[in-house]
Amino acid sequence: MIKIMIVDDMPIFLEYLKGCIDWNSYGFEICCEAHDGKEALEMLDQYYPDVVLTDITMPYINGLELAEKITADYKDISVILITGNNEFEYARKAVKIGVCDYIVKPFEKEELIMSLLKLQDNIGKAVENTLEEPEKDNLEEKLKALIYAGVGQLDEDEIKSYSLFYDNEEKAKKALESSMETGFLVGLVKFDFTKLTEKTRITLEDFMNWEKLIAKMLEDKIDIEGSFKVFHDYENNIVVIMRFDDNSQLDSFKGYEFSDIIDVIKSQLGINCAIGLAKAGNIRSIKSTYENLMVFLNNKSSGQFYDIRNSENSLMNGSLDAILRLNKDLETLQEDDVESVINDLWNNIKTGNSQNDSSGTFDVMNLLSSAISILMTNIISNGFSIEKIYGESFSPEKYLAFEEGPEKMKEKVIYLYKKRIEFEKAKKNSKTYDVASTAKKYIEENFSNSSLSISDISEKLCVNQTYLRKMFKSQMDMTLSEYITQYRMQEAKKLITTTDEKLSVVAEKVGFSDVSYFSNVFKKYYGISPRSMSRG
Repeated sequence: MIKIMIVDDMPIFLEYLKGCIDWNSYGFEICCEAHDGKEALEMLDQYYPDVVLTDITMPYINGLELAEKITADYKDISVILITGNNEFEYARKAVKIGVCDYIVKPFEKEELIMSLLKLQDNIGKAVENTLEEPEKDNLEEKLKALIYAGVGQLDEDEIKSYSLFYDNEEKAKKALESSMETGFLVGLVKFDFTKLTEKTRITLEDFMNWEKLIAKMLEDKIDIEGSFKVFHDYENNIVVIMRFDDNSQLDSFKGYEFSDIIDVIKSQLGINCAIGLAKAGNIRSIKSTYENLMVFLNNKSSGQFYDIRNSENSLMNGSLDAILRLNKDLETLQEDDVESVINDLWNNIKTGNSQNDSSGTFDVMNLLSSAISILMTNIISNGFSIEKIYGESFSPEKYLAFEEGPEKMKEKVIYLYKKRIEFEKAKKNSKTYDVASTAKKYIEENFSNSSLSISDISEKLCVNQTYLRKMFKSQMDMTLSEYITQYRMQEAKKLITTTDEKLSVVAEKVGFSDVSYFSNVFKKYYGISPRSMSRG
């Protein structure tokens, strides 16, 4: 968990901060609270938080003075200022003393969450602390089947699909039999991986982590009379399906939750997304409604929320089937079928366009964009490194930017798919345990290196950090950071209790360049200071 200290002289605001966010669900915990800067400084060594969230105007020691002392004496603690004053001078001082962020009241809670997650590697830690459970993965696959394959023709198929939005099949069956079935709203939050540039300073892997947390924020914001599900499609877009208890509630739903998310993503990450909302008359029409949203958003600019409940669109038959098939080909390493799928869909689109029937179809550029999104999502979800497959500094946007015409771009997309499949075939014998045990061995051989990082381990093992974290935790029942700390503390304890080494020497031998920081970590881990445990 990422430990947070909150500092404010107003009890009401302290209570608000503690209760406005489900901190644990994002990988955070409020470890302590202080009522002024003086009290906060006195508590730092005892609780040693990862982040200090502080107001500016306080008695004794104000927030700016507190931040200045923390950034000078506790280099590994991040500081975020929260204030009701938007004066430039405050912001200028905050930047000068090394404050990580500066949030002005009033603020959306999502803004605060994203500000915290941007610090250091907090986004990776948060995703690590909120990894999907097997039951959730199973539910997500059922929901994906709903938008890609649709509902089967049998009555029991309809009941099984409808029960996803009820507690059980019996309740779903009663609702259908009593004509209580209401319509659904389908929301789609569409990102374009190819628009990630150096200016955003966000890698594809990091962005996929952000999308997971953005989906959770959206899930926390939605409050309706009925039920809803939030999940990702194969392009890693966020899909929301909402069932309302009655149609009047459906009709009055304004979708402010979606428009708010657009603003927060833009202000905090510098990334635009397009969001659409459409109505599905019943469970069987969810697939076509999702198709309509995909078509609509492919032809609209990012940064906008579109409510198209009364719009009529239709997607060319076979497009979603092709997406499903492409994803399956990647999972089963069928490189010949990948080429066939892309070429077939390409030819169908060109035929449709030549007949001036392009309304509601993927144009060729949208096809390429969708194919790239599916590929990049699949690579990262399976734990592979994009750089290891395609080379350093690879980006889809740069790769396709200078091609002459869509035909050559299509051939390059097919090549990317084949190269990804060939890469996995070459690594097919690697297993989860091998990754975790190799990482463990590397830590045990290099723990004395004070600059040892998860990035180093990831590079050594040739896997991306998200996959490495997930595999290690699944095998070792602890995070990589926890194991590094545990191993270092165990080795330190051996040295302290069996030798007469000075504390500074012990700290250096177990990977700490700062003896004061080592002492704080040791006390947090064992509950007593290293001097109290020493033989002398």
